[in-house]
Amino acid sequence: MKSLSDQLDLPPFAAFFLRWSRRLAAGVAVLLAALLVVELAAAHFLPRHPARFLRDGTSKGQPAWIDNPFFTYRFAMARAAQPPPPAVVPKTPEPGTLRVCLLGDSSAMGYPDPSFGIGRQLELMLQHRYPDHPVEVVQMALAGGNSHVLREVARDLKRLRPQAVVVMTGNEEVAGPYGPASSLGRFHHSSRIARLLVLFSRTHLSQLCAAALERFSPARADLQAWRSLEPITLQGRMSPDDPRLRSAYRSFRKNLAAILRQAAAASPVVVVCTVPVNLRDCPPFSTSYLEDETGAQEVREKMRAAVAAETATNRTEASRLYADVIRLNPNHAEALFRAARLALAANRTAEAAALFSRARDADALRLRADARINSLIRECAAESASSLLDAEALFAIRSPQGIPGHELFLDHVHYTFAATYLLASSMLDRLEFLRAFDPEPTGALPSAETLAGETLFVPWGHAAQLDAVIDRQFRPPFRRQIDNAETLARLTEEKRAVDARVAAISQVNTRAIFARRQASRPDDAWLAVQTAHQLLDANAPALAETAAAAALDRWPHRFEIRALLALIRSVEGQNPEAGIALLRGKDEDTGYYDVSLSIRVGTELLKKKQAAAARTWLEYALRRDPWNSEAAIALADAFHQLEGGTAAVGILQSAIERNPDNPLLWEHIASHYCLLGNWDYATKCFRKSEEIAPYRYERLLIWAQAMVRLRQYARARNPIQGYLAAMPGDPEGLAILETIQQHLPAQPDAPAEPDKKEDASRRFPWE
Repeated sequence: MKSLSDQLDLPPFAAFFLRWSRRLAAGVAVLLAALLVVELAAAHFLPRHPARFLRDGTSKGQPAWIDNPFFTYRFAMARAAQPPPPAVVPKTPEPGTLRVCLLGDSSAMGYPDPSFGIGRQLELMLQHRYPDHPVEVVQMALAGGNSHVLREVARDLKRLRPQAVVVMTGNEEVAGPYGPASSLGRFHHSSRIARLLVLFSRTHLSQLCAAALERFSPARADLQAWRSLEPITLQGRMSPDDPRLRSAYRSFRKNLAAILRQAAAASPVVVVCTVPVNLRDCPPFSTSYLEDETGAQEVREKMRAAVAAETATNRTEASRLYADVIRLNPNHAEALFRAARLALAANRTAEAAALFSRARDADALRLRADARINSLIRECAAESASSLLDAEALFAIRSPQGIPGHELFLDHVHYTFAATYLLASSMLDRLEFLRAFDPEPTGALPSAETLAGETLFVPWGHAAQLDAVIDRQFRPPFRRQIDNAETLARLTEEKRAVDARVAAISQVNTRAIFARRQASRPDDAWLAVQTAHQLLDANAPALAETAAAAALDRWPHRFEIRALLALIRSVEGQNPEAGIALLRGKDEDTGYYDVSLSIRVGTELLKKKQAAAARTWLEYALRRDPWNSEAAIALADAFHQLEGGTAAVGILQSAIERNPDNPLLWEHIASHYCLLGNWDYATKCFRKSEEIAPYRYERLLIWAQAMVRLRQYARARNPIQGYLAAMPGDPEGLAILETIQQHLPAQPDAPAEPDKKEDASRRFPWE
């Protein structure tokens, strides 16, 4: 039988092309069929994690939409994924309900605690303004929530049918999921590829691939977990003319336009906000340098001279030299920022504002929304006929000299309580102006002080917030900023004042205040969680258990609420196995949350000197994930308290056999060898940790802590001084140094003779 090419009498080249086209089409069909089979098999054999932001549930016996804790598994490995804020939304709202949806990233959600974020404050404001109507503010925001993620979140807006939707995103476009600086950035050469990857994340096949990677390379997952807190590599650095940024801007425009279309289809009122960032008190995280080495060397020399002139308070000369640097390298972020500070000090406000903005846009680590992002937000708002709330301009108006700084920002993008109040009240004004709600308001807008009291932000929440912000300042990339020492000093002084306010309230009064506040709002789960934490810290576990049980009654699906209740009961003496059963639920898929929360509970029990209970929790976590170095380190501490250092070393030896490239394990096993008095092995282990991660100065802190526990103060002095030279102002390091200085006069400076005995039981099994 003649082939089709022979029948058509095609020329040889056309016949060849037709033949191979048919083969290619057949190959593609076979590949698609194979992928379909794998997708069906994955759906059958793997636990199904829903791909939507909301899933079916119940609330008070009625059908409801509840948040999906596994939604973020699509965008991060299970061990690092963080759940979205709690959401329980009745499918059939009560008559007269006012429902608003807030879409955004971590700045919109609230850092470090959504209890004090924009959504929470907006909800309380609406309750004050409309006291006769049920209010629901659905927080559809999450850490890393850039436009790629929020476009998937927005698919559920039609399910909720809100009266209004507020969209606020832009900070995570480069570093967030599918951004060019993310782990998948190497695939992001076009907006289409990024979108295809997002669509692929909806499938069972993507879950199968992620599960296979973590199963067959668990040591790599463990390394990724701790490296996520280490310095951002050069992969994340980009100059303003990097072609990957153009791809990110195209993706942002397309995604934001799609989000606004979905919002408009679900709600009659849509508000989109520009994104303000810290300009005045956030130096660039990194600077791009010239590729020409001759020009780069000239820039470096002028920068050294300029900094020296500024240090010597010769501002005129420093300004001239910074101008020369900017002329040679217009994208030199540090020079732009330093020149802006000098201009501001000279009251050249307009010039300073322009230079601060240029410094932000030239930052090589693009962790803040830049001018182009806000321009695209304004364009999309105009094209979609959405209402634009220009938060960037609003913050400028409310800032000293028109340049936003630490008065409104905790760090580079996250808002203070006052700034959050400003944004929430501005959103409420806009919604009422747009007639988003049918009823007329009958109440007054509460003041910021009123909301701070109702949420118990002052002083307890404020203290916890400052703890988190100060801790971040010791981590990269913040610790590399040129004003890190100044920022730490300011935050530490603020924290000292807040701690004094907390200390002035007795534990009896603390218990009374929280109990009274919870009684006034018995259905407020956010408040119940805050109450449970604070009452536990105030040594009132019975009252804390009541508060945690109330939160669990409202949010029974939330694993962290179960863990909180289990922690409280463990503190009260309940069998830890019962707490683990509570966390796991009945035949429920817990993903990785049972592991991460078990480690958290065990660590808290260790802090409370309940090592036996902590051991049960940590052993469970290590059984579930034997490669988790955090669990191994915490379990070693528990064994040290219960059985001594030799047992602790054994735990860490097993962990190092699994993952010998994790410096954390080497640091902690060295610490335990110090506590055993085995200086030779301790020194070897510390050197090994330095070899793996030379920039991890925390090993010096761990070494000094071990020496202080042994009362070897002279041995502890050098490592703690080295640590503080790299991490000046660290309260923990300063406390250790103070302890050392108190004891050194009575302690001989000469170090004790090392213990030369080699105990075979202490040797590494691989030696």
